[in-house]
Amino acid sequence: MTAKLIDPSRRSQFDVIVLPNLYGDILTDETAQIQGGVGTVGSANIGKPYAMFEAIHGTALRMVKEGRAKYANPMSMIKAGAMMLEHLGFVDKAKYLNMAIDICNSFERKIVVTGRSDGATGEEMANYVIETLKDPNLEEKWKKHVEKT
Repeated sequence: MTAKLIDPSRRSQFDVIVLPNLYGDILTDETAQIQGGVGTVGSANIGKPYAMFEAIHGTALRMVKEGRAKYANPMSMIKAGAMMLEHLGFVDKAKYLNMAIDICNSFERKIVVTGRSDGATGEEMANYVIETLKDPNLEEKWKKHVEKT
């Protein structure tokens, strides 16, 4: 199965992969690289009574130790927030947040976080997402981008 994930013609056939924690952790890191890196992917651990949503990369302690904390990409936490909104029943709010994520992270890319001083800060990226969310034409804008791809 994992070999199929790196095959561009097959990877889109996977919607959900359910694995034990260790294997899930390994595969989420690997598959994150396919779509933009670990700084762009949210994670959900959903049980019967509880659910937890987080960035798959953890707390980025290495970046903090190296003095690069302000360059950490917030998109994974923003994506986790969208997943949490959907889980809690705020489906429309999650939909619009996901559209803003797509526009900022995949389509327009006016701001790019590199994790270093040659890129945007996490605050700049978060503000970009917030401003995109405020656009009254968000859905139409998103649809135009999707049609182009």
